[in-house]
Amino acid sequence: MIEFVVAVPADTDPAAQVWLAGSLEAVGSWRADGLCLERQPDGRYRGTIRLPVGRPLEYKITRGSWATVEKDARGGEIANRLLTVEGDAKVEIKVASWGRQPATQPRPSVSGDIRYHHEFASRHLKNQRTLAVYLPPDYDRHPDARYPVLYLHDGQNVFDAATSFLGVEWQADETAERLIRAGRIHPLIMVGVYNTPKRVDEYTFCRDERRQAGGDARNYARFLVEEVKPFIDRTYRTRPGREDTAVAGSSLGGLVSLCLCRWHPETFSMCGALSPSLMWADRRLLKECREDHAWMKRTRFWLDMGTLETRQIATYNTAIADARAWVGLFDEAGLIPGRDYYYAEVFEGEHNEAHWAARFDKVLLFFFGKR
Repeated sequence: MIEFVVAVPADTDPAAQVWLAGSLEAVGSWRADGLCLERQPDGRYRGTIRLPVGRPLEYKITRGSWATVEKDARGGEIANRLLTVEGDAKVEIKVASWGRQPATQPRPSVSGDIRYHHEFASRHLKNQRTLAVYLPPDYDRHPDARYPVLYLHDGQNVFDAATSFLGVEWQADETAERLIRAGRIHPLIMVGVYNTPKRVDEYTFCRDERRQAGGDARNYARFLVEEVKPFIDRTYRTRPGREDTAVAGSSLGGLVSLCLCRWHPETFSMCGALSPSLMWADRRLLKECREDHAWMKRTRFWLDMGTLETRQIATYNTAIADARAWVGLFDEAGLIPGRDYYYAEVFEGEHNEAHWAARFDKVLLFFFGKR
């Protein structure tokens, strides 16, 4: 049994509810209101929970929403807390400050024509989720036109602030609309594939023993290739060939994008990996691809990493070094920089939606830009 005791800032409303949100199902699988903590007479908050021995827990303290997650003393983001359970323990935590709840919740912020397919079921994963489909301007006015498709992981974060993590979205729809109307990219369809509470397992290709999680990406790949893509091709006017099909994501979504293009080169010809979690399972994917990089030859890659990738991923030196190692693999495979791959090392780039939104236009220009 693990006991959490949390000291909160002195200006915290005594009536406030305080929660522990984390990576395991027992604390909500990153739902902001995972485990409710009870206020004690001394003003601290307490909660107990049984967690599996040997399995790491990443977590943060919130006041029920990601807008009110704990911050450092200056109001800045902090790295996830980490606990590896070795037996019964008492964990004492001090919250330096809180994020501020906005006056109103984020309003829906979609632009253009976005169509939703809720409760889209998977026989491979035995769960269901939402698909959000962005259609380019004048889609309905040109019934003979067909379009390339970009599949995006963590789909709730890419179009709408009301559904996104911390209320910050990629603005993928606004960015595409702007570039299409300016004539800078070819019109395209974008499919935001929402994640589920099984995100960590679905986005990782093997089990990470240190994290005691992962390894269901093969089934997630089958879900995308055998279930989602055929549905999209039947329902919308796509160009279904590999030369017109791209996949992209950030963090673990970037990692699984690399895996998808490795496993299914017949389906995807473009791979966007924004701040990918290359450290997974002691950099196992990098090690495997050193022995097997022939699959890269017919694929175009966008790879980037920020110099401040300290939130949920790795230290600056490790993250940048891992990304540069992948660039070395591209070179060994005979890929030409600027043509076959683009690597961006983003000065002061961080590991969050706002920073990915800031460079998403460059991703679209690299894959779909008019030449």
